[in-house]
Amino acid sequence: MLELKVVHRPSSPAEAVRLLAGTEGRGLYVAGGTILVVGGSSHLDFLVDLTSAGLSGIRLDAGAGASGALVVGATTTIAELLRSPDAGRPAAGLLHEAAAHLATHTIRNLSTVGGNALAWHFPTDLPPALLVLDASITVAGRAGGRAVPLEDIYVRRGEVFAAGDLIVDVRVPAETPGLRGAFEKHGRKRLDVALVNCAAAVRIESGRIAEARLALNGVGGAPVRRRDVEAFLVGKAAAAVTFEEAGRMVSAVVEPKTDHRASGEYRKRIAGVAAKRALMRAAGVGE
Repeated sequence: MLELKVVHRPSSPAEAVRLLAGTEGRGLYVAGGTILVVGGSSHLDFLVDLTSAGLSGIRLDAGAGASGALVVGATTTIAELLRSPDAGRPAAGLLHEAAAHLATHTIRNLSTVGGNALAWHFPTDLPPALLVLDASITVAGRAGGRAVPLEDIYVRRGEVFAAGDLIVDVRVPAETPGLRGAFEKHGRKRLDVALVNCAAAVRIESGRIAEARLALNGVGGAPVRRRDVEAFLVGKAAAAVTFEEAGRMVSAVVEPKTDHRASGEYRKRIAGVAAKRALMRAAGVGE
């Protein structure tokens, strides 16, 4: 049970950062609040409520390429992401597909894009899709603002994301023509937190794989790009046998842990299956 002394409601990102740093006790940023107890524990003294800080909205940044980069405010809800036609563009709807797998419509109405991107306590659904799309985040902190590749957050969080930092938005670069994506999720039930989830994107030229991207969640401490599998795929024929071998590679290299929801060995097997299926769908093989 939370026993809070105060809840701040800043009107800007700069004010939010200042309030978190300047308030006595232990505090936490909150927007959707769907994982508040897990993320903050019962020892919180205060919250900084971001819902009025001007961090919502979806737009195309026309200065970032012919088709524009997609810019999604950190407190934009998953439901708003699903309703946005602009968010349905990257890699043929990969973001929409991942968002549609996230929990129930009630949770999607509350859960935010920024919170989901940083919820490494669970195998949440947006991170693999965002990794495959080469997303970055804009961070506000006491030293000012900066852009950080999302992959760096997961690989070396302590070096690039300091205590008190605030996500302002998530940015997806203008997509490569011909790149097509797909998302796979395996859980005990459709609405459950994933045991393993996976996003893939593939670009085919003359029957061969010109570009491949693959990311998984639920197979380690954080979402991960499998660049070894990506390198294996480039130049290979876009055929079922190629993607079956990629799936076997994934199962061989990932080292998921056992917990109360599934064994590590089971997660290894389904990680390979998820990777194969996502890659095949992205490549249009077997359709």
